[in-house]
Amino acid sequence: MDNARAAILDGLNVFRALEAWGAVLYAAWAVDEADARLRAGHLIIAEREANHARLLAERIRALGGEPGPACVDGILVEQLAELKHLKGFVTQLDALKRITERDKQRMAGCQHALDRGFAAAQATDPATHHFWRQLYGEERVSGGWYQHTYSEMSGKRARTVLAPDQVVRRAESARGTKSEPAACNAVA
Repeated sequence: MDNARAAILDGLNVFRALEAWGAVLYAAWAVDEADARLRAGHLIIAEREANHARLLAERIRALGGEPGPACVDGILVEQLAELKHLKGFVTQLDALKRITERDKQRMAGCQHALDRGFAAAQATDPATHHFWRQLYGEERVSGGWYQHTYSEMSGKRARTVLAPDQVVRRAESARGTKSEPAACNAVA
């Protein structure tokens, strides 16, 4: 196997492990969450993470590899044990940020594997690079929800509440055209 292909497979496998970990963590946080909006947010993102992990495993197989142990596994097991039983949205995210910063040096090699794989895909495998970029884009959506909600929950910003006319305007703007259902417009 050439160096680029090995780097791509290694990076995809690290990404897969991280996504599987996120799915387990966010689902665990949802279990005891009393606030329906927060519980739904955790569950939606957990489902997205699990789907990403499955897609990454399939991409690895499509490239002739096999998902397996990743350099992040041991660290993620420790982090999950510390984080999964925490209660309270702000407490959870504060701990996640603290642990991420604490373990940054320990994860440096794994971050390098991600970066190296992404760069190799960009240079040699446009389809995998596009796939990777798409998943990274979805990660930004999840991160955006967590950042926005954290700002509300920690009192840094007022909770967003749409007025009835705003809801109607948004619903009308999401209508489909003759050739395209509304759901297609929502992601365009």
